[in-house]
Amino acid sequence: MSDDKARNHSIEQSDSGKRGGCLWLTLLGLGFIVLVFGIIIYAITREQTADIQANEQRAIQACWVKANDPSATPTSRSFATDSCKEMEKQFRLKYNREPE
Repeated sequence: MSDDKARNHSIEQSDSGKRGGCLWLTLLGLGFIVLVFGIIIYAITREQTADIQANEQRAIQACWVKANDPSATPTSRSFATDSCKEMEKQFRLKYNREPE
C-alpha cells in the first residue's frame, strides 16, 4: 500500500507542476497580446506628420491614375475606383479635410 500512496503523491505533484507551467504560459501569452495591442494603438494615435499626409495624398493620386488607365480591364478599373474612393474617405476621416 505504501507504493500506491507514493505513486499517487508523485502523480499529484507532477499534475500541480503542469498547472503552474500552464499559468505562466497563459500570463506570458496575455502579456504578449497586451504588448501587440499597445503598439497598434500607439501607431494609430500618434501625431501624423506632413510627410505622412503628403505620402497618403500621392498614394491617392497614383490610385486614380491606375483607375483611369484605359489599358486596364473594366473589372480592374472598377476595383481601383472603389479602392480610391475608400482611400479618400479614410483620408477625410483622418485629417478632417479633402485630399488635394
